[in-house]
Amino acid sequence: MKKNEIIREENFTALSDTELLVLLQQDSVTAFEVLYVRYKNRLQSFCLFMLKSPTVAQDVVQEVFIKVWSARKTLNTDQSFSNYIYTLSKNQSLNELRSAKRKEIMENILIRQEEASEAENADTKLIIKEYQALLEAAINELSEQKRKIYVMSRNEGKSHKEIAEIMHISPHTVQSHISDSLRLISDYFFRHADIEFYVVFMVLSLHS
Repeated sequence: MKKNEIIREENFTALSDTELLVLLQQDSVTAFEVLYVRYKNRLQSFCLFMLKSPTVAQDVVQEVFIKVWSARKTLNTDQSFSNYIYTLSKNQSLNELRSAKRKEIMENILIRQEEASEAENADTKLIIKEYQALLEAAINELSEQKRKIYVMSRNEGKSHKEIAEIMHISPHTVQSHISDSLRLISDYFFRHADIEFYVVFMVLSLHS
């Protein structure tokens, strides 16, 4: 009899996440099932908010738990499983948005721009204005050095070498600051903007 089978099956639901993770590392299918039932509905609601599709949200949750099972031997029992599983769900949902929604959203934006009436053009300008306001607010959240480097790179079109000479730092450090800035701005959009604005930023940043 395996060590994890000593616990009666009906008592698994009373165990904490950490205790279940220990059993999961020992290949306990029951522990895995309890964690799945414990988090499935909450994760599907979370993913549905991001993806706007019940079917895709369900697929994402299934994929997340497949990853949990595959990584069961190396799971860190000292970290919060809740934080871990929500981070996995967020990242998997973003992957879905990037791969499946990015092209659709950008095509729809172009179609709306081409077919827009004067009134619709006014709406488009308002959306662009809101996007720019969000972007400026996000940039203002950066540290002074990161903000200067980001503006010189994205707004002024300066190369990493030119920025390095101006700031008296290495081009590698410039690249590091720009990468950090993109991540911080992305997080700001995720927390403060509608998901469409967030995806638009991700698409534009990838092509900048």
